[in-house]
Amino acid sequence: MLCNEFDPESKAIINPEDCIEPVEGFPEICVGIFSKPIVEWALKTYGGEEISHFGCCIGAIPIYRVEAFGTSAAMFMPLVGGPGAASTMEESIPKGGKCFVYFGAAGVLQKGISHGRLLLPTGAVRDEGLSYHYLPPADEMDLDPISVSACREALESLGVPYAQGKTWTTDAFFRETRQKAVRRKEQGCISVEMECASLAAVARFRGVPFAEFFYATDTVDDAGWDGGILHEKGRGLEEICFRAAIETGKNMIAKTRNQRNN
Repeated sequence: MLCNEFDPESKAIINPEDCIEPVEGFPEICVGIFSKPIVEWALKTYGGEEISHFGCCIGAIPIYRVEAFGTSAAMFMPLVGGPGAASTMEESIPKGGKCFVYFGAAGVLQKGISHGRLLLPTGAVRDEGLSYHYLPPADEMDLDPISVSACREALESLGVPYAQGKTWTTDAFFRETRQKAVRRKEQGCISVEMECASLAAVARFRGVPFAEFFYATDTVDDAGWDGGILHEKGRGLEEICFRAAIETGKNMIAKTRNQRNN
């Protein structure tokens, strides 16, 4: 099986630092938002200066410096799916990024979780491909507990209700079958999305803090699919999600500094 060919060699044939130059003044906190309406809202509300971009064959993806809640953050809209999202983390590190917070939509596997509620993943089922190039093969991985704690503290300080548990990361939106949904629920998954395991694997391999949270948009279970608010693309959740991401990043920076000092 090709997924068993993990090579721990840190240097590849092509490395991010071979292609990407540091950006002067690049913020330590990087926020990846899987929602065009939320990115547009943040730029309208807080302003933003384009400081760099990710090169891509479908067009450049801008990176903005945004000043909000007493800190500076690099904000961008990643491509959907593990490989595209992971490339934004890989390229942000040599630019100067130190910690990473991503958020976006997720389906829920439990009918009791209402659409619009925030979800905090504590682990991920690796039903995708990219993570197997960064970590030894395994069905699941835990997310960094310090970074999860940073996000949990942010949500609780803002008084935001949330659910927590494992997430199911899949490459195949149109192959989320009833049988697979049942198995993932048995494994403890409360959500399904397309990037978390990939991003967490890159973060662990590169040694950078990473946290993610989701907003529940639709329901996928053995009864079928309820499209819920997926079509709204995060509208109505802009302020609380953006604030939670920034506060999570601030907590992550503080916890990282405390670790170094102890």
